[in-house]
Amino acid sequence: MRISLRPAFLLSICALAAACGKGGGHAVSTAADTTSRDTAAAVYGATSADNVRVVPVEIEVPGLPSGWEGMRIAALSDFHLGMWGDNTATALAAVRRAVAERPDIFVLLGDYVARGQDYGALERVLAPLRGKPVFAVLGNEDMEETPQAPDTALARVRQTLQAAGVQVLENRRAPFVRNNDTAYIGGIDPYTARRPEWRQRDIFAGIPGGPRTPIILSHNPAAIVALPSDRYGAMLAGHTFCGQVEVPGTPRLSWFNTEVLPSTPDKTHTRIYRLRGATLFVTCGVGFGYVPVRFGAPPEVALITLRGVGGIATAGDSTRAAVNVDSLIETYTPDSAAGTATDSVAPEG
Repeated sequence: MRISLRPAFLLSICALAAACGKGGGHAVSTAADTTSRDTAAAVYGATSADNVRVVPVEIEVPGLPSGWEGMRIAALSDFHLGMWGDNTATALAAVRRAVAERPDIFVLLGDYVARGQDYGALERVLAPLRGKPVFAVLGNEDMEETPQAPDTALARVRQTLQAAGVQVLENRRAPFVRNNDTAYIGGIDPYTARRPEWRQRDIFAGIPGGPRTPIILSHNPAAIVALPSDRYGAMLAGHTFCGQVEVPGTPRLSWFNTEVLPSTPDKTHTRIYRLRGATLFVTCGVGFGYVPVRFGAPPEVALITLRGVGGIATAGDSTRAAVNVDSLIETYTPDSAAGTATDSVAPEG
């Protein structure tokens, strides 16, 4: 979808962004909640909850255990609950869409409650995932502290996730069995790329690598630059918002593609990367951030299918080993009976 935004509308978006900037720590007002719903409806012709899409993507993972071949992962990130009133309904809609896809596992990639103290909203969003295999990491919003309440947000988010049966991976890994093949999913903190080298070594020393840990979760995709060479097959991340309206200070895809990996050929649409022997996929996330618009990047459930390369391909799929793993984006035509539209992994810009 491509649209033109009038200058007056852009000015109103900037004003809204300024009104809900960092520092207040309070949920936005009812008027702002209404604005977020009205803005989404004006831009997309529907509310953001109505506009959640499932984005199928296939990634090739070097050294993938044979039992994990074809494993399907539903990835959700950046609920940003409390930032805008519509975010709760959008996050719940995304979780329900993910559950309807019946993946093998679900992964949550951080930034669950961005403003206020309504952890009940997070409980409601997580409710459809109860009893299902869910793994999560924390985002930068989840780990923020204030002098008045150090660690309170972190403790409450962690407690809410765990009460819903979610395995929270804080610089550790957890096992998952598929087709009688046990391997591990690792998770790291969102500031790993900023840590001193000795701390990075400690973090990764606690997450044994090799073929038995094919997946690492990280809220911030910048952690790919700290990942030890040829040690983990793939990393899944969020945080960037993939092309959200570029008000100054707004997270956007270009930040990652121009500053962290400046050699990215397509600095607008690239979301799958190969670096240091690992494949990185970045999801656009779910909620609104600093502005109540997701221009070019509707809220999404990333439905990821894993494929092995490097001699790990299963019988009947031997051509996978010969695929160029630097060319990973594929376009799908989902079953028309499912009622979903054709999507490619790259969002429109």
